[in-house]
Amino acid sequence: MASKALVHFAIHPRHRMHFIFGANTDVGKSIVSTGLVRAAAACEDNQLVSYIKPLQCGGSDEAFVLRHDRHNQGSSGSSAPKLNCRTLFSWNTPASPHLASRWENLPISNNEVITALGVSLGDIIDFNASTENQPPKSITSTTIVETAGGALSPSSSSPLNDFTSGSHWGWSTQADLYSSFNLPVVFVGDAKLGGISVTLSSLEALWNRGYKVDAVVFIGGENNRNEECNSVSDATRFGEGNAEALREYVMMQSSNQEKVPGKRISNIADEAIVLLPPLPAMPVPLDEWYENNSDSFLNLHHLLNEKWHAYFS
Repeated sequence: MASKALVHFAIHPRHRMHFIFGANTDVGKSIVSTGLVRAAAACEDNQLVSYIKPLQCGGSDEAFVLRHDRHNQGSSGSSAPKLNCRTLFSWNTPASPHLASRWENLPISNNEVITALGVSLGDIIDFNASTENQPPKSITSTTIVETAGGALSPSSSSPLNDFTSGSHWGWSTQADLYSSFNLPVVFVGDAKLGGISVTLSSLEALWNRGYKVDAVVFIGGENNRNEECNSVSDATRFGEGNAEALREYVMMQSSNQEKVPGKRISNIADEAIVLLPPLPAMPVPLDEWYENNSDSFLNLHHLLNEKWHAYFS
């Protein structure tokens, strides 16, 4: 069920904002978020780059972003944009937010999440950056909001939410929780064997709630976690197959759209479906992987800017 909280901010053409949704947990949302933060920070027009994690359970994705931000590592001059990272609500337990909030007796309601995120985004839009010398269509700030788990994973639970029954506090899905913001999405698909169905199902869930999906990113399958995948080449092959299946699905659904009244689907261009190579065995730092794929993230960054401009045309 969608949140009833009011969103007190309006999108602005100079301040690009995207949600990062995923097909599931552990598909690489933080990896992609960090790559997009790095790409935005490398562009001179950006005066502010923001990463927001509304709900964090165990660990710190914010710390991961800061760890891999090359500008934060002192490699840039004074002209580097300001990096703003925020975690709005967190629990120690590495579990779904609806369970972590119950187990730690730290309820956070849908309205609290929506209000806190709305304030954070409003602060970014009000950021007092000088834009006098910027081109008319330049984007002066980029914001990445990373959701938790998959598109239909639970939000935090609270006795103040709907459908509370006794000790079972109510909760919403991630997709329902954030739908009132009307922000576009970068979706991280599942590149592993068996990932096609969960990727398409999650995209359908987002489309049916009115989200615009600007791009889909796959990170080559993780062969060390899958008995059916025996090499890096196998992992890459599964990733390529899943990306190709999405292209074919979008083509089929687009051609059938007129035949199914009310059918919602985003027309995702081929260049907006991105396949990245598999990650090195963790916990190896990913600096080299990011450097090797910097062009891919920069291309995606520019594509998202073009999409953002189109919303105001």
